[in-house]
Amino acid sequence: MEQSKVNKHSSTLPMWLKIIAFSMPLIGVYLLLGPVIAVLGGIYAKYYGLSLTSIAGVILAAKLFDAVTDPLIGYYSDRWRLKTGSRKPLILVGGLFVIPSAYCLFVPPSEVGALYFAFWYMVFYLAFTLYIIPYTAWAHEFTETSKDKAMVFSAVNIAGQMGGALFYVLPFLPFFISTNISPEVLKLTAFVGAGLFVPGLYLAFKFVPDGVVHEASSIVAKNSTLLFQQTLQVLQELVNNRPFLLLVGISIFAGLSSGLWIGLLFIFVESYLNLGEEFAQMSLWGMAGGAAAIPVWYRIVVRWGKRLPWLMGMSGLLLVFVCTGFLKPDYSGYISILLLYLASTFFASSGAVIVGPMLCDIIDYGCYQTGHERSGLYFSMQGLMAKIQVAIGGGMGLAIIGWLGFDMNAVTHSATSILGLKLSISWLPVLFMIPAMVCIYRLPLGEHRMIIIRRRLAQRVERSLIVE
Repeated sequence: MEQSKVNKHSSTLPMWLKIIAFSMPLIGVYLLLGPVIAVLGGIYAKYYGLSLTSIAGVILAAKLFDAVTDPLIGYYSDRWRLKTGSRKPLILVGGLFVIPSAYCLFVPPSEVGALYFAFWYMVFYLAFTLYIIPYTAWAHEFTETSKDKAMVFSAVNIAGQMGGALFYVLPFLPFFISTNISPEVLKLTAFVGAGLFVPGLYLAFKFVPDGVVHEASSIVAKNSTLLFQQTLQVLQELVNNRPFLLLVGISIFAGLSSGLWIGLLFIFVESYLNLGEEFAQMSLWGMAGGAAAIPVWYRIVVRWGKRLPWLMGMSGLLLVFVCTGFLKPDYSGYISILLLYLASTFFASSGAVIVGPMLCDIIDYGCYQTGHERSGLYFSMQGLMAKIQVAIGGGMGLAIIGWLGFDMNAVTHSATSILGLKLSISWLPVLFMIPAMVCIYRLPLGEHRMIIIRRRLAQRVERSLIVE
């Protein structure tokens, strides 16, 4: 029998205020996450002497570790939610571990080695995963309509852009000698991120309800045979959900494409275009532009649905990747790379608005088909795909340019090393983006179909309440 567990302390605030409160902790979280994704590899190579191939190996190993931990966290967060009615304790534990792990990663000892980097890199991502999987599942559960879901994920991404932008503001503070991103900037980032995250999380916990569960408590596996059967059942549900498989394909190919471009952008600007002092300013403008673009894409999505706007955004990114390959230090100045970066953040904002609501549709479709609501598991799988492919893309790019002899500290670069850089930051991203766009085109869940599915899920909840 299906049941619905409703948070007894549901806030009477309007939905838009709940969404603002929900998004607040992400400013601090993404202030800490941003440098890990964008500049940490370059920082450890430039200031601590780690080789690019060693850093690439660490990143790839960490993603293999994620491949084990992410689905487990997603699965057990669903069971915890089903048993207690709330994901907040797991979110709290993950969030509090993010802070010390970020500090150790950003403020290493002077004689740091690859093992230190590997350990704290894995700990940081484990803590981040423990936080972000139940958090994003919570976003799906306390919102009701497609418009609400588009709004919450738009707000989430605006908060993320604000956190990322704040990281690029810090180098402009007057007590730093230059605007280069340095270990001193990373140290300050750790403290500011913690100071923003803790009060933000308090506001989210206080004002945002847990939401609704559409299934009854499941039977807890007490022996290995039953656990094996439940695992097979879960895997079969994922495999039989065709829209989810298409989303996995999108995550794989688009993640590889974006991972290559983002993972090498700092090195491309710093060591190839010789515009390192402009990188923070460029990134700040890009973050501001990305945040401003999210309301634009939100209105487009509300009016036109998800699939067509997503294809438009991915087409724009493909064009950015092509243009990047034609930049050269002798005639490409700051304006050229700035315009490309602004374009990339604008077009990438389409996915920022669409992926979360699209996955919510897929979760509701799966719940309607099977009777099991596995929000945490679905978000963990999607997040795993995004993290793995972005990291693999970044790691692949570092490995390629490392093997072809690119040196961040070199005054001039060989033709072979430049070829490896252009291949990794331009032509391979273009190649991977094409199958991602094909998968987007084939997504079957339209807005009208989802209205019917959610209405029937709501009717299940009403019937279960009458029975109770």
